[in-house]
Amino acid sequence: MSRAALAATVIVIAATAVGALADEPPPPLRCLERYYGVRAEEHDGAWSIALTDGQRIPWDDRRPKSFEEKLAAPDVEDAFSLRYRPGPIRPVATVDEDPGRIRLDALFASTYGASERKVDVVKIKFQDQILRVHRKVAPAFARVDARLTRAALADRSLAPFLQQLGGTFVWRNIAGTDRTSAHSYGVSIDLNVKLSHYWRWQRPAAPLAWQNRVPQAIVDAFEAEGFVWGGRWYHYDTMHFEYRPELLDGRCYP
Repeated sequence: MSRAALAATVIVIAATAVGALADEPPPPLRCLERYYGVRAEEHDGAWSIALTDGQRIPWDDRRPKSFEEKLAAPDVEDAFSLRYRPGPIRPVATVDEDPGRIRLDALFASTYGASERKVDVVKIKFQDQILRVHRKVAPAFARVDARLTRAALADRSLAPFLQQLGGTFVWRNIAGTDRTSAHSYGVSIDLNVKLSHYWRWQRPAAPLAWQNRVPQAIVDAFEAEGFVWGGRWYHYDTMHFEYRPELLDGRCYP
């Protein structure tokens, strides 16, 4: 084969590969299909997810946003813009480094229920306490409970954090906002409030200085089953865990 023919062949193969990649949705959309049963769709060259209730959320709404604007009105790209990193507990000092705080409320409402009466809540036994969680997430809570039971048998210092739990299902907004809390969907849990730290409780309020007492073993148990931890946030909420398996799956990031 001549050099010119070889070059032409390489160009055709490369163009074909690029075309194939362009036909594939961004990895986060595939992940949302896998974990939430939504559908990735392309219209006029723009990707979005189609929710089970008929709504659509764009992959990229092409609007520049501040962090607060991403919290208030995110597209899918915004929700994956900060990578959640499990592993050893580390202080968070970078302003607005809050992986998981950007939530797609329409996705949550479509998946778990758009009103208090539509959330399918069941009672579970968790660390010898009766809690109410969403039926879809109850198996994940059960797996965490088993992990925590084993961990607490090996280390009795964990027990106080798992007593007097702060709660699971409560239909409400996030404190200080008009955004729906993850607790409203029955997919989150708070540990013992007395042993926790929360950025809104800090005095003086500024500058924020990350604090935590929650042990590594408890964080590991939750993260192993798809729960993100509020202690990974600059706006720290160390009692808080919520079920977000897509953020713990390395294949889900662009």
